[in-house]
Amino acid sequence: MTEIQANAVAAWRPGAGDRFHAWLARFGATPKTLVATPEPLWTGDGGRARELAAGALRFGGALVEAHGESPWDQPPPSRAWMAALHSFDWLDDFAAAPDAATRARLADWLFAWIERYGAGDGPGWRPDLTGRRLTCWVCHAPAILDDAGPDRARAFLRAIGRQARYLRRRWRRAPPGLPRFEAAAGMVHAGLALGAERMIAEGVAALGREAARRIGGDGGLASRNPEDLVEALGTLAWTARSLTAARREPAPAHLDALERLAAAIRALRFGDGSLARFHGGGAGEPEQIDRALAASGVRAGAPVQEVMGYHRLATGRAALIFDSGGEGRRAAATDHASLFCIEAAIGRRPVIVNCGPGARFSPDWRRAARAAAAHSGLTIDRISRTLADTEEPPMAAPGHVSAVREEDETGIWLVAEHDGWLRSHGLIHQRRLYLAADGFDLRGVDRLVASGPGPRATFNAAAARDTHGAVRFTIRFHLHPDVEADVFLAGSAIRLNPGGSDVWVMRQSGGALSIEESVYLDERRAQPRATKQIVVRALAKDYRGEVKWTFRRAEPTRPTAPASRAEP
Repeated sequence: MTEIQANAVAAWRPGAGDRFHAWLARFGATPKTLVATPEPLWTGDGGRARELAAGALRFGGALVEAHGESPWDQPPPSRAWMAALHSFDWLDDFAAAPDAATRARLADWLFAWIERYGAGDGPGWRPDLTGRRLTCWVCHAPAILDDAGPDRARAFLRAIGRQARYLRRRWRRAPPGLPRFEAAAGMVHAGLALGAERMIAEGVAALGREAARRIGGDGGLASRNPEDLVEALGTLAWTARSLTAARREPAPAHLDALERLAAAIRALRFGDGSLARFHGGGAGEPEQIDRALAASGVRAGAPVQEVMGYHRLATGRAALIFDSGGEGRRAAATDHASLFCIEAAIGRRPVIVNCGPGARFSPDWRRAARAAAAHSGLTIDRISRTLADTEEPPMAAPGHVSAVREEDETGIWLVAEHDGWLRSHGLIHQRRLYLAADGFDLRGVDRLVASGPGPRATFNAAAARDTHGAVRFTIRFHLHPDVEADVFLAGSAIRLNPGGSDVWVMRQSGGALSIEESVYLDERRAQPRATKQIVVRALAKDYRGEVKWTFRRAEPTRPTAPASRAEP
């Protein structure tokens, strides 16, 4: 077992309290039957079920080749891989398996888990994972028990009873936010399956309280991870639907949260249905997002322009998401350095992106993906820094952040400012954005300014450490791998082709323009994808640095008329 694998196992080892209550849950009656089996929310993939049965264990962005061995014997490559395996989310694929042999193989995995871990052992005994696992088990119980036989059926019911008892005692110990929603939802689904009215009532009340506490008035979560919103919406919508089907009512706060979550998710989507990728969140699966929104029963209303500190600028076919940081929010250990960074798309084609979530690839990629250089924004430089260099100058938590939006018939303006570089470099960062009403013209100004004796003294000290007597800064625009880019006009501009017939031109003034290598971290792929980034390097001197930049659609070339028609 490698060091990474050992760390993954250690990190997911349940604490002493969880281990004690998992052991205590052994004592109790075995349910005789399941009185209800709610419908699953997600639709599985039969092809993926065959891959799993063949030993290709792709979970959490990592692939393990089991070669016919049990998945429970495989060293986990990451915490995300282990969590996905022990949550049994893959039972959706099991239910979609096209043949009996594949279903039997995957069912064997479940009963092997019961034999090895069902008595309260192993890394799966955490409140959030237990909640997810119970929900999957009871919703897929008919398929699981179809050819199980009496001994396996008793073992299955005994394991459900134990996990339900454990969850009633430990759901409050799940971390706030999505993990606690998953734990409480598992309690509701277990209660419905077992006909346990008190458990149902406790779960309903817990989801209502947690939804009111953890989902903000704008539909946001403290993690600021857009993908977490989809998971939360799916969990709450699924549970509400299960309760309604059983002729029970979700808590009013639960239903109110669905309204807010749905509006927030729609604000953070692009034309292809994907999500903006910030703070550890990936692009998501558009079909799954659509299904969660449909399950919520919340119809699209007036567009939301700001959610969780993200501003949406959308005109014509263009859409841009800007991270203003979230006013008054405390920084979290999982935050990425994406303040004032952007993602943008034209129609269904993503153009400007962030590198994305790296946690599922390796700890090194996780650190690199969190760095400011992995985002489409401005960084203060060190000499010879690369994307993977985690030693970039840390930006202090800003004491002042503002973002003001204005809109009229000509387009949308966003003027933002923060003082995160004030303590280290004496600088205020101002970013101004303009998106024209037709969506064909995006302009930006990045300005660094040192004002007043104190900040200027700090700036002078920082500039004195550089051979140019200045503060170097870089503005990056990471490009989606499908975007073609090349330098033209003697290096003064960059031509972009996002696909289709559109050609865009990027120009700048105030710095040196280049195209450099970058990566696109897509959790649906086993390895990072190579891509490009537009880089503008500049200097702040005499207490000021400024770069102006534009992305404009090139005027389409008109076809030459045939000679017979060109003549008068």
